[in-house]
Amino acid sequence: MQLTDRQLNDYIDDVLFFGREEKQRYERQIDHLKQTLVNALQANSSLRAWKILHAGSWHKGTALRPFGTQDIDIDIILYLNVPETGRGDLADLHPLLLRSLRAAYPTKDPNDFTTSRKTVGIEFRTSGLLVDLVPVIPTEQPEGYVWQTERGGRGTSLTSPEGQLEFIRQCKARDPRYVQVVRLAKRWRNHRRLHALPSFAIELLVAHLGLTQGVPDTIEQGFYRFFLYLVRGLKERITFPGALGHPPRSACPVQIHDPTNNENNVTARMEPDEVTALLHEAVVALQAVNHAMSVERRGDTEKLWKQVLGPEFSLSR
Repeated sequence: MQLTDRQLNDYIDDVLFFGREEKQRYERQIDHLKQTLVNALQANSSLRAWKILHAGSWHKGTALRPFGTQDIDIDIILYLNVPETGRGDLADLHPLLLRSLRAAYPTKDPNDFTTSRKTVGIEFRTSGLLVDLVPVIPTEQPEGYVWQTERGGRGTSLTSPEGQLEFIRQCKARDPRYVQVVRLAKRWRNHRRLHALPSFAIELLVAHLGLTQGVPDTIEQGFYRFFLYLVRGLKERITFPGALGHPPRSACPVQIHDPTNNENNVTARMEPDEVTALLHEAVVALQAVNHAMSVERRGDTEKLWKQVLGPEFSLSR
């Protein structure tokens, strides 16, 4: 049986969606972290964060409510008071931020602090909150863009966090089902443990389908065509109108580019075996959803959708 928007929205609201009070509780913790970090930077370095921007799925409205072992990932962009011309001398930027965080939270387990290529992370185990701090250096031109540095001074990339947020805002305005399809796709990714596929890539894939195929008539149709696109191999290079630059020549198996700068491949770190696993799981999911749409018994339909989205899925009356 085919599912109505109401049935899928009931599942999304009951299982995947953040309630207002629940979200406010996390936002208070995030606001406290931001102020603590500002104070720590002032006390431990010459750096100043003249602007702090929420980014990522949380700010875009596509984050999933945590359950089981799933945590909440928050991205916070730190606009630093570093001259643009000095961006090449920031090999110690990530260690400096790490030291400032540790100074701000001296009683936390050292394992709660992490560094990656472009971020410094802190985990709050009690609430399940994972915060990635992204240090950036604003540019004079183009306006609204920043240089994002890599750990150890190994390179910089030009992007626009505000432009990315505006891009998603336009997707939501254009397609009233955009957020629901993205949430279902992320839930499938998490359920099947396909963590190599970034959340931003999912948001861009759904956006690409909306721009090239139009707004789906139902949430189910939008979710179905997401899998239909994946099983075709992800061989198409995906870019978006209005982005700066041109995509570089690349051997990356998947190429989904930043909607603000074509030189940035959001999926550049996906390995061939990870892509193979993703495509295999997409075939399995597509078959399950297709079968669910054709069976008549409600129980059979629900069972098939559980294979795709996990045991928490249930159909409303």
